[in-house]
This record gives sequence, C-alpha cells and structure tokens, in this order.
Amino acid sequence: MAGRTVIVTGGNSNIGRGIALAFASEGAKVVIVGRDGEQGRRVHDQILERGAKDALWHAADVTDREQVEGMVEAVHQRFGSIDVLVNNVGGNVDMDDFVDSDPATWHQDIALNIVSTLNCTHAALPGMIERSHGRVINIGSTAGLIGDIKLAVYSAMKGAVHAFTRVLAKEVGREGITVNAIAPYGTMPDDVEHDVSSGSRFHPDGLLARLAETRMEELMAIARRTVMERQFAFPYEIGAASVYLASDAAAFVTGQVLCVDGGTQLA
Repeated sequence: MAGRTVIVTGGNSNIGRGIALAFASEGAKVVIVGRDGEQGRRVHDQILERGAKDALWHAADVTDREQVEGMVEAVHQRFGSIDVLVNNVGGNVDMDDFVDSDPATWHQDIALNIVSTLNCTHAALPGMIERSHGRVINIGSTAGLIGDIKLAVYSAMKGAVHAFTRVLAKEVGREGITVNAIAPYGTMPDDVEHDVSSGSRFHPDGLLARLAETRMEELMAIARRTVMERQFAFPYEIGAASVYLASDAAAFVTGQVLCVDGGTQLA
C-alpha cells in the first residue's frame, strides 16, 4: 500500500480512525473526510505519526453530493489519483420498533448509510476506470445480514450496502476494480473520550450514551453474543481487513462481504 492514495470517509472516529491508521502504518497517503474539524485535525496528526507518506483532512458532509464532488476534486489536485475508497460513514440516529419510529429518522439513516456510499463511489469511480485500477471497500454491518430489532431502517440500509457491493463488483470487474464490503459487529472505540467525533453514536453526548441512561435494558436485549471471550471488535481489526481487501494480495477477491463479528452468526 506504500504511496497509494486512500480515502476513508468518517475517518476521524472509531472504525474509520482505525482504518485510516491501518493504512498509515502501510505508508499510504491517507485522506480522512468528516464533519468534526477538531477531531479531524487530531487524527490527521496521528496518521502522520503512524507512518503515512502524506495525509489530508477534508471537511465535508458526504450525504451532500456537491460537497463530495469538491472533496474528490481536492484529492485529485493534491495526490493526482484515488487508489482506494473506503465508504465508512454510517450509523443510526435512533432506536425504536419500526411501528413507533419517526419517519424523519428514516431519511437520516438512509442518507448516512447508503446515500453517502453512492455519492462517494459515483464521484471516485470515473478516475479509477480511467486508470483501470481501484479498490472500493464499503463498511456494512452484520445488521444488514441478520437484521437488528429496533433498527429496521438501519439494517435495511446496510443490506443495501451489501447488495450495492455485489452489483458494482459485477459492473467494474473488467475495469481492474474490485468492490468488497466488511460487516463488523459491535466495534468499540479505543478511547471514547478522544477517539470519536462529535457526531458519533459513541460520543459522550451521542445516541448510545442517551439510550444507556434511559433504555439500558432494551440495549442489552438486542445485543448478540459472540463465541469469543470478548463481545466486541476493535477498530484496528476492521482496519486490518480493509488493508487486506485493498492490497494486491486480494486482487482476485471481489463482491464479498467479509464478516468481522466474533462468530455472532454461528449461534
């Protein structure tokens, strides 16, 4: 991965941060995209410390097509090309049985999880096709494979990410581009105080903290069990999977959904 240009959306927090640091360790040129400037600049510095050949923090809302196009143009101007796109932005804005859910939250979940992926892929893909080389890695979820109660729209959108991955892999395989997804389960930040952005579910003022105060029993009820001693993944493990799928070692792997879930689907 040395010298290759990698974009990680949501790269300033939790899974995205772990992915960005993993590519930095390989000597890549790492671009992180997000909305929290303070956290973005902090992770930018960490990327350089970890060994990245170069790094760029770009503030953008990837649910907005115009901002995405500006981001891709900025990357092309700085680095000349995009070798790897990691569509990591995602999440849910609330948790309820579908019948009790607020339709306003559906649109936010749709935008966060699938519109962001479509926007960034559509903007980055022409350059990859022109160069006959590229890697697209979409961060899905085991929720998109199994379905999590109280997270109907989020689960549906992660399922859409997986389906998009397979279709796009068929369309661009002959262009020298692979498209794969990673489906994590329960990935916890290394440091909740310092390793999450202001918009993260794991932020001290975020969704999970609010739910833990008032609906802890419901949170515990929807959790799945791994077959491992620990019940959550670490961000660097998603980073390692991303580096593999982006590497030459995975040049013949495409259209796959790689689960990093501790065996939650074995029960």
